[in-house]
Amino acid sequence: MARKRASRALESAARPIKLEIGGLGKRHGWVVTNVNAGTRNFMDAPTTWPLEDGSVGFVYSDNVIEHLPLAAGRAMLAEAFRCMQPGGVIRMITPDLRGHVEKYLAGRAPAGDPEAAVYEQMGLSVEHPLDWVRIPIASFGHHEGYVYDFATLAAELERAGFSDVVRTELGRSSHAALVGLDQRADEGGAQMAVEATR
Repeated sequence: MARKRASRALESAARPIKLEIGGLGKRHGWVVTNVNAGTRNFMDAPTTWPLEDGSVGFVYSDNVIEHLPLAAGRAMLAEAFRCMQPGGVIRMITPDLRGHVEKYLAGRAPAGDPEAAVYEQMGLSVEHPLDWVRIPIASFGHHEGYVYDFATLAAELERAGFSDVVRTELGRSSHAALVGLDQRADEGGAQMAVEATR
């Protein structure tokens, strides 16, 4: 049922579509999809999207790609590129592994750190510098996916055909449609926002 709803929503949406991958709630002007059992619009991002070439203007994905193995992440990016019109923009939010590793190598204790507080609020044990690396790799099912730093994600976006890959501030973008979308803007360096152009 949710798969049919997604197909209908995508088919009837005005072109170019603003498409959110892995969204949890309605967003005005966007078609929001997810793979959760209770989602309204089911779409499995690493498979062929029910969209024609060049039908999408913006793709937004918040904490999705790190749950996918590398090959599946590549398939998702290839579909985004295929479906996106020239000049379209993809925005991805994902944990920044390099940022976490740098905190660990600096011996930075997580106690009292605002980024660590986000993990503590989720019920995770955050006591030692090692936790900066352990959490983004071993928690949230990331061990089954592929965790990125900026250089690696940029390389994968370019491999898919995207160009002008930039890291932006959380919650900010030079594209009005992408401003203020990020749900994790308070997590600072624990997350990175990356944009690329078709």
